Amino acid sequence: MYKLAIFDFDGTLVDSAPGIIEIMKKVGVEYNLNNHIIEHWSTLIGVPLDQQARIILPGEHPALHAQLVDRYRVLYNLQNIELCPPFPGLLNMLKVLRENGVISTIASSKRKEIIQPVLDHHDLNHYFDLVLGAGEVSSHKPSPEAVLHTLRKHGMQNHEAVVVGDSKFDLEMARNAGVDSIGVTTGVHKEHELMESNPVSVVGSLDDVLKIVLTGRKQPIVGEVREAS
Repeated sequence: MYKLAIFDFDGTLVDSAPGIIEIMKKVGVEYNLNNHIIEHWSTLIGVPLDQQARIILPGEHPALHAQLVDRYRVLYNLQNIELCPPFPGLLNMLKVLRENGVISTIASSKRKEIIQPVLDHHDLNHYFDLVLGAGEVSSHKPSPEAVLHTLRKHGMQNHEAVVVGDSKFDLEMARNAGVDSIGVTTGVHKEHELMESNPVSVVGSLDDVLKIVLTGRKQPIVGEVREAS
């Protein structure tokens, strides 16, 4: 059994990816971004927003990047809680992990002040011993900083922890920290993309995540059952 589970937020704990993509499309239309750019933008969920702007518009002035980010945040903040419904099984998973002595934390590229109201609204805040957002680290995913900080804070060794995330950025963060990972196909990245980062497993639900965290064993459940190499 793992002793520490480090969760991504968007697309992992809450089903926010569809709403995020809709906001991206609205901003893209306002700024006359072509469909190719908007589609590329949607694959970057899990990367800090200001970095997303630089990636999708690499040749543009920083002032435009800032405008894009500000407009996205205005639209998103109007619907923050509405856009972040918990995935099925979330509450049960958190309860069972706590009952078994597993520490749960969050490492997200989203700002903590955006995450916290969602946790409070669904009465989930007390299940997480630590919430790290974009403002709590200087190097973002796939940098291992958030994972290493979490390990130090809780006095854990690498082999005692697992990262759970829906994007390759989450799983690469885990690999760069020397920590196991579990991929979930509930976000924007497909199973084959997640498998490239060599997770312990790739699964399709939080119920499946719970089984793996408690057993510490490879137990992929997406599509044809198979283990990551």
